[in-house]
Amino acid sequence: MNLSDHMAIQSHLAKYCILVDMGEPAQIAELFWDDARLEFDGEFNGADEIRRCFENWAEEMRDPIEGLRHLLHIPYVQIDGDRASSVSYADADGHVRRSGKPIQNRAMYVDTLGKRDGVWKFEERKIVWMRGLKEPSSPSGE
Repeated sequence: MNLSDHMAIQSHLAKYCILVDMGEPAQIAELFWDDARLEFDGEFNGADEIRRCFENWAEEMRDPIEGLRHLLHIPYVQIDGDRASSVSYADADGHVRRSGKPIQNRAMYVDTLGKRDGVWKFEERKIVWMRGLKEPSSPSGE
């Protein structure tokens, strides 16, 4: 395993979270290769669709929140040459600007990254939403 590649991938994953917290859709989209695929409440293919996805997300979901912060838990990264896979968990919290109500989101990131010209970026990212800890369980208790 190449430790510098591993560190570069972890840094890339962390940068994504920080840019999301700051609400920077164009910079978030730059973390993806031009031919990348994103699954995030729909499927988005290519740089233009991914950028528009994050622009819409920022306007509808990010902007109403203050103090957003992601807590990325240690990703499990496997590197095979110039491709890598990663699975990580993230918790995000903040407050709704108007009401002050706290929010807490949980997700799993399932990623494939590619290294081109010495740079790692997302080839595929799937964001799997998870039920929050304070959300009620289903009627069956599951």
